[in-house]
Amino acid sequence: MLRHSLRVRLLLPVLALVLAVVVVVALVLATIEANRVKADAAASIKSQTSSLQSLLAVTRSIMLDSVHSSMRLLRQESDVLGTPSAGSEITVSGRHANELLLGNKPQSNTFQLVDSVTSTMGGTATLFSSAEDGFVRVSTNIKKDDGSRATGTQLDPHGPVIAEIRKGLAFYGVVDILGNPYVTGYEPIYDGKNPKPIGIWYVGYKTDLQVLDDVISDSHVLDSGFIALFDSKGKLRFHSKTGGTTDPALIEKVAQEQPSDWSVEKEDVPGWGFTLVSAYPKSDIESVIARQSIWIGIIGLLICFILLGLQSVLIWTRVLQPIQHLTAVADELSVGKWDHTIEEVKLKDEIGTLAKAIARLSNSVRLAMDRLNKR
Repeated sequence: MLRHSLRVRLLLPVLALVLAVVVVVALVLATIEANRVKADAAASIKSQTSSLQSLLAVTRSIMLDSVHSSMRLLRQESDVLGTPSAGSEITVSGRHANELLLGNKPQSNTFQLVDSVTSTMGGTATLFSSAEDGFVRVSTNIKKDDGSRATGTQLDPHGPVIAEIRKGLAFYGVVDILGNPYVTGYEPIYDGKNPKPIGIWYVGYKTDLQVLDDVISDSHVLDSGFIALFDSKGKLRFHSKTGGTTDPALIEKVAQEQPSDWSVEKEDVPGWGFTLVSAYPKSDIESVIARQSIWIGIIGLLICFILLGLQSVLIWTRVLQPIQHLTAVADELSVGKWDHTIEEVKLKDEIGTLAKAIARLSNSVRLAMDRLNKR
């Protein structure tokens, strides 16, 4: 039977050893591949986020230069009109505030000053006046979604600007204005009598982040990962539009909940209040490892079959074929045939030793038969 075959018994240990080596090598290479994929993912995230951080830093720096220049012009033109002071209470677009006077000239619903500044410097400009619960825009060229001027709207009472203004400090940075990010400058207005600000000078530029949108849209991590940018209020601004995860709802869910089957990294964008989120599903790494393991297994099996084939040929030519020939010689000796040529006696191994013993036996039988025939 096949299981009693000498060839099978000689090949089985080789097969077991080769298969064990293939399994061990596959496990080692799978571990190495897992570490490599994780390192590549981390390097890809670092490279892409560093580029985005640099782009945002340069954009902010350039725009802040324009903000400072525009603020100087606004202050200069305000000085030309006269000393600031607070007037009586007025209503601007349905909201109560104190009238803001420059040289006794009311500024509410008067847009010559703010429009003059922006016609020269671009961007937007606003005069805020104090109100019981904060500061209200009484003159502005910031537009609402319907295209009308945003007079009567209030400075965010919980934002970073008002905290600085109440301390008597200026604020320069990125803020959200009516749902859009602006690079801005705010400086308190005093009347020389009241220690509290009676208003605020504002200039700002709406950020044109189309380049940033293009860069983030083309970015992704592994097969299904993404990079996303959230603003200071947690609103998703930009996200990857390539790769396996492009649904904004899923991106927001992953960023907020950070599920255990995802690897999620967050980092703040200095000066913007934005948050960069990089994430990829752990299954991406598992799928890469699975693909690599399959290839390693296939290659290992091919090597196994090749080795087994070579071993089988060697066993046949070096062991089984000589044994079969010596077995045939022994069978013929048993029926009185001793005229054989035994080439295997030239071998220097155990088979050669066996062949020499059979050759001696054959010669002894032949001599014995010759003596019997002479009687």
